[in-house]
Amino acid sequence: MFRRRLKKKEVQEFPNTIEGFGYIVKENGEIRSKENDESYNFDYIPKDRPYNELRYKAFIDLVGDLVEEKLQAEPLGFKKTIVPTNADPSSDEPYSYIFMTPNALTTTDRLLLLIPGNNTRIGQWTRRAMCDDNLINGSMIQVATLAKERGYETIILNPNGIYWYDGKAREMPPLTHMNFVMLPENEGPEVHCSYVFDKFISKVKAENIVAMTLGWGGFCLTQLLNEHFDFFKNKVKAVAMADSTHSSDLIEGDDKRIWIRSHVLNWAASNNTRGEPLKDTRLGCDSLSSGDELAEFTVTHCIEDMVRFIDTKMGDYVPEEVDDEIIREEDLQAEEEELNERVHVIDIH
Repeated sequence: MFRRRLKKKEVQEFPNTIEGFGYIVKENGEIRSKENDESYNFDYIPKDRPYNELRYKAFIDLVGDLVEEKLQAEPLGFKKTIVPTNADPSSDEPYSYIFMTPNALTTTDRLLLLIPGNNTRIGQWTRRAMCDDNLINGSMIQVATLAKERGYETIILNPNGIYWYDGKAREMPPLTHMNFVMLPENEGPEVHCSYVFDKFISKVKAENIVAMTLGWGGFCLTQLLNEHFDFFKNKVKAVAMADSTHSSDLIEGDDKRIWIRSHVLNWAASNNTRGEPLKDTRLGCDSLSSGDELAEFTVTHCIEDMVRFIDTKMGDYVPEEVDDEIIREEDLQAEEEELNERVHVIDIH
């Protein structure tokens, strides 16, 4: 009787630099092939999805490292803050971190909160936007830069970095084994956001707070609204959402629903003209088209509109108003001309 010899699983090794994969990061933030100037090619080996997924993960990890480096470097200067707050990074106990600008907790003026969607590393909007479009606006680097120019301090939450294995907090559980633990006191995106609120956001001195969210981040924010409405009512001036997954049915009370109606605006993936109002009553706030049916590009394509909405709510931007008197005068003139024409026709007959 012959025993079948099991083949030892081959461990895949990939380059440890973006350049090693054959790509460069241009000055404008585009990640392009050195060979043909094209964006990242997922199908490196046709019809071998498992290999291509491993290769992409290794590549996107390097992109994530670069994003974190740029956020922490000048002029943005974000600092890591460990969560849970009692964790010791020098030990083997699980820990993760959020990013804050140096004066985020002490400024009495302006503060921006950034909450991403699912399956992304801290400081990122979507992986696809970073690879296909641009590293700067596909991550939170662009909006953090715009915030700094407008005098904001910023806190970046990390609701996905809650799976601890191989000595590191990661944004998704492992694909090949189940040997992981959840980050203590941060066992889910909503729990993480609640923890960060209790430990940090609730203690800020800023009187003018705004937020930007993507996907599930919008749901997390509405849960905070339910739990801490007085804080939102007194301090939060505007929330710009992208493809939010929250529901007005889960908002507790008419007072909170009224607040959302007047303080929140959502941009949603749609191939309608960008900025065109969308009929969607589920969210309890107005929703506008992103101009692109792919949700991965909602933030990157609408970032200027989202920032302008916040600027407007903060009084930094005044939309052009049409003079009603001029319109009325033009209407009256048109009516008068139409009436004269009718009189002229009658006279002729």
